[in-house]
Amino acid sequence: MPREDPVTKTLLELIALKFSRSIRSECGGARLHVMGTPGRWLQSYSGVRAKIGPGSKVLLEDELFAFRHAYCYAVSRLQANPAPEARIVLARDPRPTGEQLLDAQAEGIACAFRDLGVRLDLINLGIVSTPVWQHAVRQFQAHGGAMITASHNPLDNNGWKYATGIETVAVDPAPPGALLSAAEMGLLIRAANAFSPTPRDEPSVPDERPDAREDAIHRYVEFIAEHYNTDVHNVKVVLDPNGGAASGIASRVFERLGVTPVVLNDEPGQPGHVIDVESTLPDGSHVLEPLAARVREEGALFGLAYDFDADRGNLTYVDRAGKAAIPSPQMAAAINVAIALSLHRRAGDTRPPAVVASDATSYRVHAIADHFGAEVHEVETGEINVVTKMRDLDALGYRTVVGVEGPNGGTIFAGTTCRDGSLVGAGALLACADDGLRAIAAEALKGQLGTGLIGFVDLLPTQRTLAAKGEAPGDWEDVVDRLESRFPELFVRFLARDWGMFTFHYSYTRYVGRDRPRGKSYGWKVRLESPKGRGFLWIRGSKTERGVVRVVADAPTLVQAEALLSLGQNLLATD
Repeated sequence: MPREDPVTKTLLELIALKFSRSIRSECGGARLHVMGTPGRWLQSYSGVRAKIGPGSKVLLEDELFAFRHAYCYAVSRLQANPAPEARIVLARDPRPTGEQLLDAQAEGIACAFRDLGVRLDLINLGIVSTPVWQHAVRQFQAHGGAMITASHNPLDNNGWKYATGIETVAVDPAPPGALLSAAEMGLLIRAANAFSPTPRDEPSVPDERPDAREDAIHRYVEFIAEHYNTDVHNVKVVLDPNGGAASGIASRVFERLGVTPVVLNDEPGQPGHVIDVESTLPDGSHVLEPLAARVREEGALFGLAYDFDADRGNLTYVDRAGKAAIPSPQMAAAINVAIALSLHRRAGDTRPPAVVASDATSYRVHAIADHFGAEVHEVETGEINVVTKMRDLDALGYRTVVGVEGPNGGTIFAGTTCRDGSLVGAGALLACADDGLRAIAAEALKGQLGTGLIGFVDLLPTQRTLAAKGEAPGDWEDVVDRLESRFPELFVRFLARDWGMFTFHYSYTRYVGRDRPRGKSYGWKVRLESPKGRGFLWIRGSKTERGVVRVVADAPTLVQAEALLSLGQNLLATD
């Protein structure tokens, strides 16, 4: 039976040993003492975040939390790769609080390395996207890196992500340059909760390195051009970095791909609309409708909107009737799976293809993979779970061509270790303009291929996916007990006419199976089958929103998906 990932105590023991002796740090006389973490800080698989405030000023308690978190992280990097000298890569998105939090992180990292007698090269890239930062960790052969961001959350939120180093050991199973594993991130949270420094008075923050920043962006752009290029001319794509970290970078990517980019909201720190582009405005319109209107005005292939750290990309295009089409993130994931499998087939790679999908990803992805003869391996929702499973499968002789998180459209193409909004756009460009790949996809999927992105979308298998949020109704184990006790009766009453059978499945990090994990958080899923297709109902407590539970329903038709979603909400309702 699966259990929670083992978490080593070594890091905690090192820190406790050092500071139980009341040794004063040489970086400003810092001393650590027991203190609980402010309860508003949330941990997810991506990192930690909290509501910091709308201005640039960071509270002292948040600055200190960032400092001690960074200190613990730096010790863990040396534990994973002991060395007399090391390199760490820092970056941030353009949030107002980003500079101060980056300074606190830099001071914590520098303090730890100084205390341990290790020479440190701290590279500050300034404002760059998360994909550029992760690529730079590998490029600069670094011990790790810290990215200051709250991703798609509002501007008054902020936090950070940490990366593994170029050398890793069993304590840190994630691939080089990827986010830390869930176990490692949880360990850092525990360590940072145990101690708190007094204010420092010796600056340790390095100046931004424009040369390193330019080198990192250039190599990232060239990587995309080498692996996902196509021969296009005289075509436009509308890009919307929305004042985020992709500002000034997205245009370079698509220029290098041969596209004429039309760029909106390209000034860092000056968003033109809400940060979360997967949302509806109070007047009922979608956030991306203005972008779609610009796509129509420019005669562009499609529009691409980024979140604030640019690890997600949302598409929009104009349909045959001239109306705005805003495909769901699940559809964006499906497009990229079809493109990645077509690239694998064209390359003549003899390794068996595999796709990794989070457990809430639509069965449309499974249907596409079936057409290409590829295996789909599910993991619990979380980018690092997808990335690490991709690495594991490659070690077993597969070619893992792509990993996707369906609900947010996040796509990890082979050769990368993080979601990337620009690669979502590169996949859409190939789907629009690479006639050879389009023909491969049409042959594999046994469909008629129309023009443009709409033609490629029409080629994909049909499946409908709906999502909702609700309140978490108590202890997760109790919730799952109630779900499983009530579901069989509701299945007979409301679903049996459409579905022949159901089975319960659970997901915890990279485990997916019939045995329930022993933990406070895991994914719960009902898989449904009938002669006409497959579907599922998925429920899990949110790792980014306290007290929130997420529900995803997937089925061949909209009516079936609506019935599943309604049943899921009914299951969660308390008497």
